Amino acid sequence: MSSIVTTELFLKILPTFLVAGGAAIGMEYLKVKLERKIKEKRGETTSERIERLSKALKESISLTNEIEQEIQKRHSMVTKLQDDVNRYESLAKLKESEVEAIAQTLRGELRSEGGKSLLKSALISLVFFVAGVIVTLYAA
Repeated sequence: MSSIVTTELFLKILPTFLVAGGAAIGMEYLKVKLERKIKEKRGETTSERIERLSKALKESISLTNEIEQEIQKRHSMVTKLQDDVNRYESLAKLKESEVEAIAQTLRGELRSEGGKSLLKSALISLVFFVAGVIVTLYAA
């Protein structure tokens, strides 16, 4: 008698299992089909894109670190130049016309370094902006 109950229970549950299995197979089929369309359209799968974007982000972080080190070097150079200016100011008491010429030269160097620093900062901002746009577009 228990085998009859088991068989009846099995027959009642079987359609549910078949529907669930069919739905799972259908979803997997749709996923594979969608990935193929994406690959045809963009030339790469989602996982390949994520890997490529991760690599690009790591490269931009490395580049940012290099630029930051360069900025620190230039900051130390500015500090050294400021010390030199202080020395020249003490010499200015003796020969003010010579010191003024030196100070103008130093100001010119500081302006050119400031321009380079601005350009590097703009490039860093551009890299992070582009990385943010790319990640936003592909994450959505």
